[in-house]
Amino acid sequence: MTPRREVEVIDLGDSADEIREQLRATRRSRLPVQDGEADSIIGVVLVKEMIDFLSDGGTHDLRGLVGEAPVVMDTAGALQVLREIRASRVHMALVFDEYGHFEGIITPGDVLEAIIGAFQEEEENEPPIVTRADGSWLVAGWMQVDEFSHELGIHIPRDADFQTVAGFILAELNHLPVVGEVFEKGHWRFEVVDLDGRRIDKILVSRID
Repeated sequence: MTPRREVEVIDLGDSADEIREQLRATRRSRLPVQDGEADSIIGVVLVKEMIDFLSDGGTHDLRGLVGEAPVVMDTAGALQVLREIRASRVHMALVFDEYGHFEGIITPGDVLEAIIGAFQEEEENEPPIVTRADGSWLVAGWMQVDEFSHELGIHIPRDADFQTVAGFILAELNHLPVVGEVFEKGHWRFEVVDLDGRRIDKILVSRID
């Protein structure tokens, strides 16, 4: 879950120029929308749709662009949340506590990583990535995906719904893998070489010439 203090929110009380500037600066593809008080989250907007609307001169009826998003309690189980998100067009759930306070947002990547334990604490003596003699790389599932992208030059979308290499693998496969499962993306080959239970532990990455 992304906690409230880290969530970017569109406030309908802001001017059209302020909203336009915020949309152009964000790295997110969709954002929650607030109408009034901080806990008055009325839904989620697709950033591209709102940018197009404002670029065409639209300044009124912004509420018409706001889509409904599933609302879940902060005590909800992972599988329940995942079902709610998958049934939603915006692929995001709004989290509230029992007092009606907005607590944050959850995306599919958050749920999948929680299910498999992808946010494993880094082992003190284990490096996140090791270069092998044949030029391939052995990568830990818990390695942060921005570091992974920087190290190997692999493009990862800026608004990706995952934060670890394990989350990246899950997003590409869309299922829990088995040892030995392989897929290719662009000029890269990825092989799941070790699982710890259902957690993706090690991935072998090699470049395809």
